[in-house]
Amino acid sequence: MQLGDERQLTEREKEVLVMLARGYGSQSISDALTISLYTTRAHTRNIYAKLDVHSRQELADCVRATWRRSTGT
Repeated sequence: MQLGDERQLTEREKEVLVMLARGYGSQSISDALTISLYTTRAHTRNIYAKLDVHSRQELADCVRATWRRSTGT
């Protein structure tokens, strides 16, 4: 994932980012990745900080903008 590489996300953070971008909630991410809810929330906080976003909407906008840049649309 280009955005994850640009912002130096860990592999696990990239996995969480993809799921957040797809609209999964924290509990669903925890269950799918077999990690604790607290770990999911920590990854989410780290992702928000590294991407300099403060809400899921900003996160979605950031992912969408990166995708458009990479596809030229």
